[in-house]
Amino acid sequence: MLRNMDIDLLRTFVTVVELKGFTKAGGALGRTQSTISMQIRHLEEIAGQPLLDRSPQHLALTRRGEEFLGYARRIVALHDEALGVLASKQLSGSVRIAVMDDYATFILPRTLAQFARIYPDVELEVTTGFTRDLLQHLGGEYDLVLATQQAGTGRGTVLRTEQTSWAFSDSHALPSTGPLPLALLKAGNMFREWALESLNAAQRSWRIVFSSSSISAVEAAAASGMALTVVKKRTAGPGLHLIGEAEGLPSLPAAEIALHVSPNKLPPAGHALADFLMAELKE
Repeated sequence: MLRNMDIDLLRTFVTVVELKGFTKAGGALGRTQSTISMQIRHLEEIAGQPLLDRSPQHLALTRRGEEFLGYARRIVALHDEALGVLASKQLSGSVRIAVMDDYATFILPRTLAQFARIYPDVELEVTTGFTRDLLQHLGGEYDLVLATQQAGTGRGTVLRTEQTSWAFSDSHALPSTGPLPLALLKAGNMFREWALESLNAAQRSWRIVFSSSSISAVEAAAASGMALTVVKKRTAGPGLHLIGEAEGLPSLPAAEIALHVSPNKLPPAGHALADFLMAELKE
């Protein structure tokens, strides 16, 4: 019996393996965890055997999964290259996009790599930073800004909602006495402001023990057990345990991811990237 494997299922399988989890794969592909799980089950049904060995604490390739992964990667890459040959012959130029650091690390690389395979003659210039700073230069230094903002602001084209959460080390106990130690991004960051405003409103004492302009550095400090921090649930780094009201912490506002487009005339490559991001990231 002839069995066909949908390219979408292969892309999901490769993404799950490379990002080491269903939730992060869902974030990168703009799908829910349940959808990712359903796609993997469907692929395994077509394959007639398990490709992943998974449990709540563990995700690994089976022996057959290891053998299959190389083929899946090559098929997906060849598929995207073929699309590129068909779609890219008239499109060239450059696009300047600015994005938050965590999305640049966990979400966008696969998406931008796919865009680059489809449009190999388009040059992408990617800058990371705080949303507030990046938006000030939209239309000047940047053609597009992928921004984090408080839900409901009505700015830009909203692609998805991100739940924010307190996070602490998954291998240490949260201090039960004294001011809460905090690891936060430097002043001017929205999550820093949310953290301090919510703690002050709840009359919880706090002290900042670690401050950085790097999201990865802040999350690493929290994962070490040094301090508490605030994260997007979808992009929380390794070694972190999400906590909240059950641990006596105040709630945090919801965030949204929005694409902001330069008010100036965009080149065709800019429109292509904007359309591509909206299609790939919109929930």
